[in-house]
Amino acid sequence: MRDELTVRKASGLRSRPVPQADCLMVFSPQSGKIHWLGLNTWLVFELCDGRTVEQVERGYAELAGDKLNEDGARRQAQRGLESLLGSRLIEAAPA
Repeated sequence: MRDELTVRKASGLRSRPVPQADCLMVFSPQSGKIHWLGLNTWLVFELCDGRTVEQVERGYAELAGDKLNEDGARRQAQRGLESLLGSRLIEAAPA
């Protein structure tokens, strides 16, 4: 994934935290599907507010820094971004 891309949530999504399951439920009217995001992907999803991919990775590393080293955090953020893009819950655009 290229660092010069910005990422943001797809339009029209509806989300609701499910604290009992430590996840975020996201409904996509475009696909008609409900997606269940675990804590890691949920955090990545929240960081997708127009930031660049590099800023999302850095933000994730800062917030997960007590549990992962920087490289591990970046890899986890990248996996989350790939999953969210694949599910069309986020959109990427040139910065």
